[in-house]
Amino acid sequence: MQTNSLLVLMLTSLLAAPALAEKAEVSTVAPTVVSRVWGSHQRRVKPPPVPVDPVALRLKTLHKRMTAKDPLSDAELQELADSGDSLAAFFYARRLEDRGTSKALPAAVHYYAMASYLGREFAMHRLVALMQSPEVSLTEAQIKGGSDALVKLARSGKTDAALGLSQMYAIGRPFPQDVMKSRQWLMQAAQAGDANAAQKLAQAAMMPADGSPPDLPTARAALGLMLASEDPGKIAMAQTLLARLDATPPTEVSQ
Repeated sequence: MQTNSLLVLMLTSLLAAPALAEKAEVSTVAPTVVSRVWGSHQRRVKPPPVPVDPVALRLKTLHKRMTAKDPLSDAELQELADSGDSLAAFFYARRLEDRGTSKALPAAVHYYAMASYLGREFAMHRLVALMQSPEVSLTEAQIKGGSDALVKLARSGKTDAALGLSQMYAIGRPFPQDVMKSRQWLMQAAQAGDANAAQKLAQAAMMPADGSPPDLPTARAALGLMLASEDPGKIAMAQTLLARLDATPPTEVSQ
C-alpha cells in the first residue's frame, strides 16, 4: 500500500510541474525588456533646434540699437519702420521732417500716420500739422493714410485727433471743405469731454462763418455738453448762450 501511495504522489507532482512552469513564464518579464523600459526614462532626447529667422534677428538687433540710442542709418531706420515698428516709424518721420524738403515732408506724413495708427499718439500732433500745411503736397494715398490714423484715434476718444479732423474740414486742406463734417468731429471731441470743443461747436452752429442758417439743435446739444463740464467759466458761458437762444428769434441768432 505504501508503494502505491508513493507512486500516486510522484505522478501527481509530475503532472503539476508543467502548469507551474507555464504560470511562472507568464508572470516573468525578461531582463532585457526591463532594461529597455528603464533606459527610455533615463535618456532625455533633445528637441531639434528651432531654425533662426535671419530677417527677424536683424530687425530685433536694429530695434535694440535704436532703443539704446545707437544711431541707425536712414536705410536701417526705414527698414525697421517698414517692418511695422511704430517707434522707428516716428523717429524716421521726425528725421524726414527735420530735412524740410518738398520730397521729405510727404514721406514724413506717411510715417507719422503709421506711428499714430500703431498707437504712438504723440506722433498725431505732427501728423495734423503737416497734413494741413500748404507747404506739403500729399498724394491721395498719403491723405487716406493720415485720415485713417486720425479717425481711429478720434473714435477711441482722443480729442486732439477729432479737433484736427474738424480743422482740416473747416479750412479745406487736405480734404475738401465740409462744414457738416467739421461740426461732426467737433461734436466727437465735445462728447469725449472737451469743453472747448463744445463751446466752439455751439458758436459755429449759432453763427456759421459761411453765412448759412444757424443750426440750433446742434448748438443746444453743444451747450448742454458745456453745462455738464466742471469748468465754472464754461458753465456760465453756456447759460448766457442758452438764454440768448431762448430770447432771440432763430432768424436773428446769426446777426
